[in-house]
Amino acid sequence: MLSTNLIKPACWLPALLAFSVVGCGVTQSITDGTKSVYTALFYKKIKVLHLDFTAREALNTDSRESNSLSEPVVVRVYQLKDRKTFDKTVYQQLLKNGDTILKADLLAARDVVIKPGEDANLDMPMEEGAQFVAVAGLFRHPDMVNNTWKQVLRREDLDPDKPRILEAGNNHLALQPLKEN
Repeated sequence: MLSTNLIKPACWLPALLAFSVVGCGVTQSITDGTKSVYTALFYKKIKVLHLDFTAREALNTDSRESNSLSEPVVVRVYQLKDRKTFDKTVYQQLLKNGDTILKADLLAARDVVIKPGEDANLDMPMEEGAQFVAVAGLFRHPDMVNNTWKQVLRREDLDPDKPRILEAGNNHLALQPLKEN
């Protein structure tokens, strides 16, 4: 009779241990699922980079000429893992071999031509590893003192539904604030 009572708890002990271990996994799965739902509801994922460029009439002028014509400008957009190299790069380096210099951090690049007084749009797939979007205006005479020929946006500064607007004029780029609805 004594051996029968000992056998019954011995049979239940492995099952009890198995359920306790599975219970931990279920708790973890529920926690992960809750986190995924929270992320899906409150964190907007950027799948497409939306940039709008607006150009002033005096866009790409030569200040050394008294009656300088405004010319179109090429704007280069880079998706980068890190911005340190871009921040250190000077205009001439970026103009001649930017892709080579930024190679370690570069995930994607595109060129956009903006004409004086006109607008241009850029919609391109946003690379998953891109943490920064760097924009460089390849002006004839860029403002090298204030470095207003380039702008950097963090991924968090982007909105999946609204484009970020950059205004080009007088040999510089200016990032416009996001408009609230």
